[in-house]
Order: sequence, then C-alpha cells, then structure tokens
Amino acid sequence: MNKPDLNKPVFQLVPDLVQRIDNKQCVTCPNDILDMDFRDEISIKEYGISGMCQECQDSVFGNNADE
Repeated sequence: MNKPDLNKPVFQLVPDLVQRIDNKQCVTCPNDILDMDFRDEISIKEYGISGMCQECQDSVFGNNADE
C-alpha cells in the first residue's frame, strides 16, 4: 500500500500529519492504519491521496459497503 505523497502542500503546512502517516495512523482520527482495514482498491487509493482510514473515508464520502 502506498502512503500519501508527503510533498503535497497540506503536509508541508501541517507537519504533524507527516508524523501520523509515518506512524501508520489516520490523519483525522486516532485509528491505526492496517492494510486489511480497507474495503477495496478505491479505498486504498484514497488513503494514498488523503491519509484517511476506512472509517474516516466512510464518514466523509459515505459508506458504500451495502451498494
């Protein structure tokens, strides 16, 4: 699993997010990031963009597990 591009401006402006990613933690909550926690390839790809765990992705984008 690819981790987010730490050269993005948001990561430069908020260095604490870089530390959370390096520690395999979600950038928006205290959850640990585990490969097996992601529902599908799209969720894994989103992690690579935003650094959010599956739970936070569901909260932001809506839970599509039942569709």
